[in-house]
Amino acid sequence: MKPIRLVISFLKSSALILIIALTILLILTAIPMSPVDKSRDIYGFGEYTGTSQIEIRRYTARDGTQLAFQFYDADAETILIFVHGSSADGADYHLLANHISQAGAAKVYLPNIRGHYLSGQRRGDCDYIGQLEDDISDLIGFARKNGHTGPVVIGGHSSGGGLAIRFAGGEHGRLASAYLLLSPIIIKAPTIKPGNTDWAQVNRLRIIGLIGLNILGIHGFDGLPIIHYNKPEIYWDGTETLAYTWRLNVSMHPRLPNYKPDLSSMRVPVLVMCGDKDESNAASAYRPLFAETCPQAEVVILPGITHFGVFTDTAALKRIENWMGKLNLQ
Repeated sequence: MKPIRLVISFLKSSALILIIALTILLILTAIPMSPVDKSRDIYGFGEYTGTSQIEIRRYTARDGTQLAFQFYDADAETILIFVHGSSADGADYHLLANHISQAGAAKVYLPNIRGHYLSGQRRGDCDYIGQLEDDISDLIGFARKNGHTGPVVIGGHSSGGGLAIRFAGGEHGRLASAYLLLSPIIIKAPTIKPGNTDWAQVNRLRIIGLIGLNILGIHGFDGLPIIHYNKPEIYWDGTETLAYTWRLNVSMHPRLPNYKPDLSSMRVPVLVMCGDKDESNAASAYRPLFAETCPQAEVVILPGITHFGVFTDTAALKRIENWMGKLNLQ
């Protein structure tokens, strides 16, 4: 009987440890967000006037949800699908899309990512981790059905660049023939400026709790917000998305804890651009990172250019146009 008693004792101890661990994780998950400073203009929103009035169109994702996008036509066969950064929507990238299409370098799709303005049922949320990659794949399928059969360049700015990298490492990465990364946010990489918390307020204790619950296979709390963005209230117009849930935020960035496999999955032409005045990223750190993980990438550091300038400055747009013009994609 003694072995049976030992087994019972072990099971009771294990159950107790599990209950204690779950309790701690749930307490961490329940910790509320800290207040966000709504007055500081970190990126210079007051100086940016590049949004568009182009018609909003919609495509149907695999779950039946209507997702918004804007389209810029061109004679070129190449298709650029360019993903906006955190809190933004596609219209904020009008200057880039208009320049590329007018130059005849590519047809441009500017999607509003699920969980953002006019896309999805809940602002700042999606249904599961990885759904944004599925949505981009569905947009490519929509383009194909509409007769746009040329090679696809997946691009993105800031967190949108992070999603582009994640796309490369996922099941749909084979759909992309090149990548355009403008000041991409790569969580845990040396490119992130240390101590830069002015733009995003992160609930780190809640994140620890959610990571632990996910490890245990519990995803019922993935819809809790874990990050708030500091866009000054004076510039709100109803299009901004000021908070992300755990599952949306995870879906916007390369996979963790090791982001490098997603970077190494880009085995096609890649252009990385960042300004040396970028408020969020350390431009000088991109070259050694991509030399290690994606050696064929062309990394361009733009003097005097900020986080927004990388997709609005005339010289930056010309560099992108020239790069796309040199691509020999099949």
